Amino acid sequence: MLILTPAHFSVATEPGPTALLDWVGSALGQQVAEHGQCAVSLLPRDDDVVLVLPPRAVSWNQLALPKVAAGKLRAVLDGMLEERLLGDTEQLHFALEPGGRPGRTVWVAACHKAWLQGWLRTLEAAGRPVSRIVPALAPLGQGTPQDAGATDTPADVIHWAHMGAERPWLASASARGVSCIPLRESTTGSLNEPGPGAAGPDATATGPGVPGLHPETPPTQARWMADPAVVALAEQALGQRFELVPLSSWLLRSSQTSWNLAQFDLSLSSSSRRQQRWLQSLRQWRSAPAWRPARWGLAALVAMQLIGLNATAWYERRSLDRKEQAVRQTLQQTFPKVTLVLDAPLQMQRELASLLQANGALSAGDLEALLGALAQSSTGAPIAPRSIEFTPGEARFAAWSAPEEQLRQLQQTLERNGWRAALDGDVLTLRAEPR
Repeated sequence: MLILTPAHFSVATEPGPTALLDWVGSALGQQVAEHGQCAVSLLPRDDDVVLVLPPRAVSWNQLALPKVAAGKLRAVLDGMLEERLLGDTEQLHFALEPGGRPGRTVWVAACHKAWLQGWLRTLEAAGRPVSRIVPALAPLGQGTPQDAGATDTPADVIHWAHMGAERPWLASASARGVSCIPLRESTTGSLNEPGPGAAGPDATATGPGVPGLHPETPPTQARWMADPAVVALAEQALGQRFELVPLSSWLLRSSQTSWNLAQFDLSLSSSSRRQQRWLQSLRQWRSAPAWRPARWGLAALVAMQLIGLNATAWYERRSLDRKEQAVRQTLQQTFPKVTLVLDAPLQMQRELASLLQANGALSAGDLEALLGALAQSSTGAPIAPRSIEFTPGEARFAAWSAPEEQLRQLQQTLERNGWRAALDGDVLTLRAEPR
């Protein structure tokens, strides 16, 4: 996964191949593998590219959407937000919160459409097409993991001090919205002033000022985080101790949310969305701490199956070896002159045939036994061959005075009686070895 965010941005400037981006590379989307800042044309290659929009680039509004068809939703948003936003709604891009749909109260993200499309075109031209667009900070709630940090301690308010366009900013998010104000020594006096409602890279996001310093909000419910470059200024301006969270870690946290601002005219195809969901689910399953018990359980199950299969195979092999050893011992005890055992059943059959022949008894390979089997298996009118070719253990009968169908029946009867019979034309080959 390659996570990107503009290092410097402005609506008036069209991004190009030389535009700078801060980027983070992560193999599974859970830990930072590498990070840096470079031009678009020098970015590392990756199949999964996530574009993170800075807090100042996104405006947030909470709306009670009426139940309308999906095709009319964009027009409804234009009408409902026309009075709230400073810019022309046709020049803005809107996106609903994860799981948001008509008939519910949802958060709507808004940003400058031309600016966003410029970045998407620039990245696609450089061979890094964006697969997902996420906000760096969103209203806290379901699907927004920024309310839990490394300690997994829930928080009602998130504050993030960071650098943007060579200026320090303080972005804050709660269930009531998101705000972003310049960070300076006099910040404390204006923390509870709401920001303007315009959306765009150079605008402050909407929201109830900076929540968390309001007297009604317990300070233990707020989390204060800052990029190392601005932590000293933030602590001096606010008199508050901040956690050190580098930009690379913050971008990674942003990519782990379920937000995707690629909606409406910027939405991906249904197959691409399914692929992104599968990739995100796979990353969560492979690396997320919540899935660790399931991963260990699956590994234990696979290990038990492998151990069980190996144990069963070992037991069966031992049992087969014991049976083969018993057959070899029986052969050598019955026929002591056999010293080398290669195929115990075949050698025992041959020794038995030799013993019968030596004592004047018929064996299964003698011609008389084969003729008897042939006569016993004949059905209906007697049939006889006019040509017989015999070798020890095998006889070939040819020149029959019977139709082929009757010969086929004779072959089948011989096979049912335990003999090996093969019919080739009118030649019936009968072997002494039983099947």
